[in-house]
Amino acid sequence: MIADARFAPPLGRVRALRFVPRAALPLEVACLVANRVADTLRELLGARCELVLGEPAALDGATWELLAREAFLFLARGRQSDVVLVLPQADARRLVRHAFGEGDAPGAPDLPEGACSALELHALERIAARCAAACEPLGARAGESRPVRAGEAPACVAYVDLRVRAPLPLTLGIGIVRALPVPAPAGGLGPRALDELALEARAVFAEGTIDAAAFVKLQPGDVVRLDSQVGSPACLNIGGQRLATGIAGVVASRTAFLVHDVATGAPR
Repeated sequence: MIADARFAPPLGRVRALRFVPRAALPLEVACLVANRVADTLRELLGARCELVLGEPAALDGATWELLAREAFLFLARGRQSDVVLVLPQADARRLVRHAFGEGDAPGAPDLPEGACSALELHALERIAARCAAACEPLGARAGESRPVRAGEAPACVAYVDLRVRAPLPLTLGIGIVRALPVPAPAGGLGPRALDELALEARAVFAEGTIDAAAFVKLQPGDVVRLDSQVGSPACLNIGGQRLATGIAGVVASRTAFLVHDVATGAPR
């Protein structure tokens, strides 16, 4: 199991480090979906949408049941994975009030717990369908979503919440039923793209070891014994990799290195 390091909530001044299963939902994909959902809500609600993206998390069965228990769920079938939109009941009522121009003004009548009219449910379904279309990077098909009960919704293996701050506060959760496939590696650069890149080469013509106690006592004029023999081949290094062997010397008053052999596995 691949795990990520996370910090627990602070206890005084200390936050304990813990390891949690890695979510099968890449953060860059979640960011793309969040931007699309923000654009969708802006079009639907007629106002600028401010949205904060939570961190994708892996889910077990018990955690998914807790998330789905008191929420409206909308299932969107997809190619790579099915997607479940999770809208808490209180946020759903707030959303339909805003959609119908009622808002959350003081004195607005409270809706009974979990109660929505047929017209309001239809509005929620249309909003969910548009948000599901924004989940296309997760594999959802545009325009294909339907409401499901908590017991009918498939369990999700990963989840991320989109916390809307404006034009009204609400949380829209997005879960995926199957882990997304690992994306193919991006295309590499051609060798010519690196032609102008400067590399620092280091020529080593002799090596030796010295203990720390002797090192701190070094004074000008001290003689340090080297392990290399006189006339031994020198090596040319780039970073920590040996590039070639040869002879270090001077050519036209400039320090130089004469290559005799390129190391095995070194780039040509």
